Amino acid sequence: MAISNPPPRMPSEVTVMITVNDIVQRALPAQSVVVAGFAGLGREVNWATRLRPAPPAFAHLSGGEIVLLPPNVLELLDERLTLDEAIRQLASFGVAAVAIAGRITDQARAAADTTGVPLIQLPGTIDFGGLERETSRYIAERRREIQRLGQEAGRQLMELAIAGEPLTVLAEELAQLSDRPVIFESRDGRLLAFQAPASAAPSIDASFAQHLLADSRDTVASWLRSVASTSLAEPPTATYATGENWLRIVAPISGREGLLGSVSLIVRPGTEAIEDSLFVSRGAAACAVSLSREQAAAGARREIELNVLDEILDGALRSEVSLLQQAQRLGHDLTKLHVSLIARVDSPPGAPARARDGRWSVLEEGLNRAARTLHARILWRVRNTSAEIVWPIDDEAHLEAVIRTVSDDLNAAVSVGTSSEVVSLGVGRPQPGIEGIRRSHQEARQALTLGRRVQGAGHVTSFEQLGIYRLIFAAEPLPELRLFLDEALGTLITYDKVHGAELIKTLESFFAANCSPKEAASLLHVHRNTVLYRLDRIGEITKLDLNAADVRLRLHLALHVRLALSV
Repeated sequence: MAISNPPPRMPSEVTVMITVNDIVQRALPAQSVVVAGFAGLGREVNWATRLRPAPPAFAHLSGGEIVLLPPNVLELLDERLTLDEAIRQLASFGVAAVAIAGRITDQARAAADTTGVPLIQLPGTIDFGGLERETSRYIAERRREIQRLGQEAGRQLMELAIAGEPLTVLAEELAQLSDRPVIFESRDGRLLAFQAPASAAPSIDASFAQHLLADSRDTVASWLRSVASTSLAEPPTATYATGENWLRIVAPISGREGLLGSVSLIVRPGTEAIEDSLFVSRGAAACAVSLSREQAAAGARREIELNVLDEILDGALRSEVSLLQQAQRLGHDLTKLHVSLIARVDSPPGAPARARDGRWSVLEEGLNRAARTLHARILWRVRNTSAEIVWPIDDEAHLEAVIRTVSDDLNAAVSVGTSSEVVSLGVGRPQPGIEGIRRSHQEARQALTLGRRVQGAGHVTSFEQLGIYRLIFAAEPLPELRLFLDEALGTLITYDKVHGAELIKTLESFFAANCSPKEAASLLHVHRNTVLYRLDRIGEITKLDLNAADVRLRLHLALHVRLALSV
């Protein structure tokens, strides 16, 4: 069988049914050719029937038939009835296709294309009575065969899922049943499993699967979200063109919480069969059982990990030995080196803040992505708009990779869409043991707080970078710190507010320029004499000698305190 000049394959929903394309490929004589009406090749065929040569010729049609037109049947019916007119009338009765032995006019081709009714050229010599019986028998037997295949495939796959077999085993079984490459994909686009049948070429591997997924991910993801439901019995299917001359037949994996992922079979255009949609639908139903179970197990594990992390960071230890043992059972060796990080989602001044749940979701997405990238098992929790993370560390180079990956993946997660939010990250020092992790967590919190105050939002701040601010932060609760600030800079702060002067800014630039009036003038974009005048005014107002080393130390330290306290 040959199909001449088929149109480009477009994404379309597919149901498990016997189609015109299936009939042409499997039931009609090998020399049969589809010559027009290609848009209707996916129509369902319910039966095969010959057109009656006497009125009422169309009375027995109920829709969905493939109509066989023997030679001269139209002339016997009505000598004025042309093939193109017959096609239009048959289309009004909802027939699936028209097959004819004899000459096909251009007008008939145009009518078939216009109505979307496939027009099939049959061989010149054919027994139409026998063809009608054989085609109808094929349809009936094919339906029974499809039902049997569906039940058997569903039973085998579901037995594996219920037995707790991993997704790789399900993928292997589905590839064997369908003789197609099989792809299991997670809700967030990760490749969960891939399996090619024994008949596949060596090039059909996991890299090939990743390429096909990337090529059609956005379009398929939109459809999956639109059809995801809690029904596990009969997941819908759809076919999408993807990659170079490939089709992806896909079904959603759905659970109680909605979309869990998808199952895809990969086929060449023109070779797809009814069983493909059936297999992918049954595979999705079985995968839903496995993923739902994994999701429940992951949820239980997550609860235990949160309890462990709460005990570590909040200090409510039952027993350090039992806590270490529980963490060990979860795959976390807390006696080794760990670093604490705290990530916060910040909005620009005046910009609307994302809802709390939305911030939690982007933090979770970014952290999961970073952990997968570095193949790490981490402990983490979300508090308000911040994620508190405990990450195992090997060495200094590994620490740098962790900081870079976490920052990049979190910022990528929050920047999706039109969001202008940024991520601020505080990093403690790597330390071993429960007490070390707790100290690292406190350092990360201090680094985050001071980093946002000193540098603003959207920066990575390590505790080791804080310098003198570590002392200031430790002394922040003491009333003497605020008193020291008021005594050193209070009069200048008040003077600036009342007179609109820039004495504090001038003093900051003076120290930033290593006490060089010329360099300070360059930083302020003013004349050197202006800086000298302002320094004289600072001395007059504070009654302090700026040439004295101890005075400069006091004022410089006070400026750091002011910056740290955001005064």
